[in-house]
Amino acid sequence: MVAAAVVAADRLSKRYVENRFGVGYGPRQIIDHLLELRVIQNRGAAFGLFQDFTWGLLIVSVAVLAGILFYYAWLNERDWPARLGLALIFGGAISTAYDRGIRGSVIDFIQVPYWPIFNLADSAISIGVVLLVLSTFLRSRRPRPA
Repeated sequence: MVAAAVVAADRLSKRYVENRFGVGYGPRQIIDHLLELRVIQNRGAAFGLFQDFTWGLLIVSVAVLAGILFYYAWLNERDWPARLGLALIFGGAISTAYDRGIRGSVIDFIQVPYWPIFNLADSAISIGVVLLVLSTFLRSRRPRPA
């Protein structure tokens, strides 16, 4: 359900900003000097890397999605940070793969100072990675049975 919510929020937000403002719109201050709306079309990966490498990025996405499904099945049911993190990453990866596969690019529209423009799927993936790191840290701090 978490992954589905990420996909829905990302798809709706991208559709809204693209239809309401159009690609190339911005910058428009939302929160003075902290948050801008700037709508761009990104044909690459995070931070604009690997421009026009759509098929390669799709193959990597499919491999990551398969890996997440495999790893998720082996997780302890009580490891909620890892489970939530993987669900966030899975939803973000599905939404991004959909954009690349259907459109050949991704719409990015959130701009904060000193950071590349991103979208909700990117945010979900980043938060998911932080939760996975947190989960790993918490597991390493637990006492091990003798």
